Amino acid sequence: MKTRPIRTTLLAVAMVGTVPGTAHAVRIDYTIEAGVERDDNVTLAAQDQVEETIARAGFGFALEEETSVLHASVVGRADHRRYGDAYGSMTDRMLEGRLAWHAVPERLTLVAEDSYGVETIDRTAPGSPDNRQQVNVFAIGPDLHFGLGPAQRGIAEFRYINSNAEVTDQFNSDRLLASVAMVRALDPTRELSWNVRAQEVDFDDDFVARDHRRYEAFVGYAHRLRRFDMQVDAGWAHLDYDDGQTRSEPLLRAEFGWAGSERSRVSLALANQFSDAAAAALDRIGEGGGIPGSVGTGTSTINPYAYRERSAALRYEFTGVRLSASLGGFVQRLDYVDQAGANEEGRGIAAGLRYRLRPDLVFSTAASVSRIEFGAPEIRTETDRLYTIGLDKAWNRHWHSSLTVSHYQRDSSLAGVDEFDQNVVYLNLSYRNR
Repeated sequence: MKTRPIRTTLLAVAMVGTVPGTAHAVRIDYTIEAGVERDDNVTLAAQDQVEETIARAGFGFALEEETSVLHASVVGRADHRRYGDAYGSMTDRMLEGRLAWHAVPERLTLVAEDSYGVETIDRTAPGSPDNRQQVNVFAIGPDLHFGLGPAQRGIAEFRYINSNAEVTDQFNSDRLLASVAMVRALDPTRELSWNVRAQEVDFDDDFVARDHRRYEAFVGYAHRLRRFDMQVDAGWAHLDYDDGQTRSEPLLRAEFGWAGSERSRVSLALANQFSDAAAAALDRIGEGGGIPGSVGTGTSTINPYAYRERSAALRYEFTGVRLSASLGGFVQRLDYVDQAGANEEGRGIAAGLRYRLRPDLVFSTAASVSRIEFGAPEIRTETDRLYTIGLDKAWNRHWHSSLTVSHYQRDSSLAGVDEFDQNVVYLNLSYRNR
């Protein structure tokens, strides 16, 4: 296994501990757990399914720091599984976070971002243990802040970005990103900005992947009220390849949020933009909060190809004293600029519920269905369904035990590929420091 991805993620964590005078303000929540899992289809196969009892151990943490000098938000987890004859022992790892060190307050900030996790090697195949790889995208660089008047300010950002995949070498790249924004405060709740951004992408494997530059010019508008917030970027995007090919498209990124009450929120996200797997990984940093419950296998196609993304996602969340619930859906189309990348069109819906039966006992359930249509060179439709139920028992402030039952099913339209399902039962004992 390659060590390059691990070294870059450790750099982001190490920086948190090297900033003088901030260690005392760091808050770290963590969970240590051990358990046993019964899986009736470890290989995710349609025939000759392998059933195993798996010993598991895990460690997860969430780190938060916010002072006048340092802002850091990092989450991570490692899950170790001891399989039987099928795979032996394997450890999956993830780390995601952002660190901003204000070296010169209101003038110079050093920023580091990292997205490190597990993705499939073959996106169209099941995410069995032999079809998983560690993928890392790391970015570091300065933000320069400068004043332009009483109601205006400027921000110049520079980043070095490295992307690395354990198996898919074509994904590996080095990138340079530069952006300049002029921001004007219209009033205490509204901002208008003018932005230009340029990124140069240099792939390690120039035979498969094409080096290129990506340019964006857009106007941004932000409005933040107590119950409503919005952020809209609108402009133009341009791709310029070294072999002479170019492509331009309108650019739109929009997010809307409305809190109907103190306990509920509806959010809507829209996008029409150029992106790729590495850029999307950095964009997802900060989407989840708290200690990760497990190291999940991502749903991105890990390849070097740029694509045009058109997507919409709607989500509702309710957080009550005893009941918490969520419901969300998405539609997405990825049109790859390179013919070697198979276009994708997907849609899905997910729901979750958590209910406190007693002060020491919590019931939870979740369900999700997604349908992805893959284009040439291999046209197929994959439908995934996942259902889970669980109970969490608190023995005292620190010690908990959990029982989780899940059912996973995949259907494929490709001739000769049969559907399969998987049932997993997991019982664990965990220690939580808070």
